Amino acid sequence: MALNNKLKDESSRAISSLLVTALEACRQGDVEFAEGLGLSLETMQKLDSLKADQIVNISGNYVRDLCALEVFRIDAAKISRIIELAVEETKLYEMIDDYLRFGACKKMMGELFGMRSTQVANRKKFLNLPTVKGRLSVVTVEEERRIYDSWLASIKTPDYRRRLLAVAHQTGLSLSKIYRVVQEIEEIANQTERSKNRIYA
Repeated sequence: MALNNKLKDESSRAISSLLVTALEACRQGDVEFAEGLGLSLETMQKLDSLKADQIVNISGNYVRDLCALEVFRIDAAKISRIIELAVEETKLYEMIDDYLRFGACKKMMGELFGMRSTQVANRKKFLNLPTVKGRLSVVTVEEERRIYDSWLASIKTPDYRRRLLAVAHQTGLSLSKIYRVVQEIEEIANQTERSKNRIYA
């Protein structure tokens, strides 16, 4: 077992090195090495968006369920799926950081991302973002109008969290304010819809 684990660790490092080498070659316009590994240009483009530690994790995930002798029979489909998951994870963390930079409160981060208060506080500290204490600031009538107009304008954005972020980018207002107003907008819309259903029932 110890020998198998040691071989898997060494194999993981070797695969990580192969991926980095293939990526560097692609950056220089040479895709033959990546193609030789069975990896598509699209997969390499996704790999290029990841950080070095994520590439190491990808290699570890790839060899985790394999015996040592199976490692170098590269399963391109499997490693491509792992890269895809890593890209999605990166996008999620980037969105979380954007939310915190745009003033999302702890309650909002808990409801939308499942983050605990300590996680939010630690992430803000890591990003060197100030912690605002006290009650949330009041939303003015002018701010409500701007949020309402921007929310309607972003209706084609299917992802709820990205839509909120789009409103923050457009209005420059904090996500905490935007979230409160949008919840009111959605509640009114739901009440209106329920009333219509009762009328036509």
